[in-house]
Amino acid sequence: MILALAFGDALRPGLAGVADVLVCWTEGFWDLLAFSMQMVLILLLGYMLALVFGAILVKKIAEQAARTGSAINYPLLGASAYVCMMVWHGGLSGSAPLSVASQGHFLVDTTGIIPLTLTIFSPMNLVSWGALIVLIPLASWFYARKHEVSVPVISDAQATLASVERPANVPEPGNLPASASLPSQGTHSFWMPLSGALLLAGSVAYAVIRNDSTFGLDQVNLILFALVLLAFPNAGALGEAADKAVKSTTGIIIQFPLYAGIMGIMKYSGLLVVITNWFVSISSLQTLPLFSFLSAGLVNLFVPSGGGQWAVQGPVLIQAAGLVGVDYAKEVMALAYGDQLTNMLQPFWALPLLGITGLKAGQIFRYSLPYMLVGLVIFSLVLLLF
Repeated sequence: MILALAFGDALRPGLAGVADVLVCWTEGFWDLLAFSMQMVLILLLGYMLALVFGAILVKKIAEQAARTGSAINYPLLGASAYVCMMVWHGGLSGSAPLSVASQGHFLVDTTGIIPLTLTIFSPMNLVSWGALIVLIPLASWFYARKHEVSVPVISDAQATLASVERPANVPEPGNLPASASLPSQGTHSFWMPLSGALLLAGSVAYAVIRNDSTFGLDQVNLILFALVLLAFPNAGALGEAADKAVKSTTGIIIQFPLYAGIMGIMKYSGLLVVITNWFVSISSLQTLPLFSFLSAGLVNLFVPSGGGQWAVQGPVLIQAAGLVGVDYAKEVMALAYGDQLTNMLQPFWALPLLGITGLKAGQIFRYSLPYMLVGLVIFSLVLLLF
């Protein structure tokens, strides 16, 4: 609001300007409802699978090491699991590239539909993937050799897991009477998996018949939804899992209208034009993607949401790219790289991993910072060379 009042050229001076800012906020508040729902579904249906799976794998490795007395670098393993957050936005769960590949996205009038072949599967991004696949394990190997290892202490790990997964009054599965059955047995319905299979096959067939080359958030959510139907035996089990998973979406539900309001202030107050012109004044055709990448990394420390950051910062970068002549797809990936890079310093997304592994933020950030420096070099080079 302060920036809009100071630099917005579409506002009246004084208290009238404050009222104008509030009007801009209100006009933008509901602009991202469709995008918000897409983000809710992608998180609800499996967005955090890689991070959670990696955290569980690290925990199991530590438990095995504790049982056998093997010495490992537990914090380094935790940081290695967390490094998936440094590549996510350039992959098939990336909010920005999936958004611009979707029909009717909120910047479609400017960029058109940008297919994934120009963003996620572009030569630039594939080279960055290859470099990360080679250099991140090498960095892990180097740190594993240089730093001390120890036998992890996982006190009462199995009891803790059991207390979380099974109430005290529920017997162990092996102690169930012969007449008893698990909840998913006896109530198993073939309709759920059948519906999932039909939905998955139908969506693929529909895309082939239409010869539709776009693959965006809607398509990802449809596939995830079909896989969810395939995975659950009945509607009751699905509803129970959804009740638990929906808690992870509250941040999006509350925050995204606020981000839309911020976008409205920037758009309708004239602040977007001011910021864009500043970007253009300090950039060239070669340097704008690099500056966009660095600025996205900074913004991510304050807006720890890829979709939210795209909503707020995307219009600025896209407008600047249009004025300078930078390819829109490259600018989208510049924001994606910056957003994912500074996740290595962002504790927000580390919370699930820390909760599962029992590690402290300082323990993994000791190693994630060097990973970030490797990523900084790789992403900077590909943006300058391609």
